[in-house]
Amino acid sequence: MVYLDTSSLIRFFTNDEPQKANKIKTLLEKEKEISIHPVVFPELEYVLSGNYGVNRKEIAKIFRFLTSRPNIKLSPEISKAVEVFEKTKLDMADCLIAATSLKGKLASFDKKLLTTKGVKKYW
Repeated sequence: MVYLDTSSLIRFFTNDEPQKANKIKTLLEKEKEISIHPVVFPELEYVLSGNYGVNRKEIAKIFRFLTSRPNIKLSPEISKAVEVFEKTKLDMADCLIAATSLKGKLASFDKKLLTTKGVKKYW
């Protein structure tokens, strides 16, 4: 199993360092089992939007690319969080919270989060 972090994916998606981007491209094509920790998704959003000016629609495409690769193993909540990201204006961290909370009730005071489809309020 190979694990990818935020910096490797930033290099790949921005191609700001072509040699490193090519290494990741080769890895994505060659390796049979790749894992990305859920925390990488909010970090990607933060860095791509804040440092590179990538818009939300493009970030959603990046998330879809990562979730569609059969050799990338992700936690079950990631795919649902990407769906929430595409349908709302929540940031990816909140989307992960929403996706994880669908199994139960969410104790939160965040009104936007609590009005997300499928989220059940604790109070």
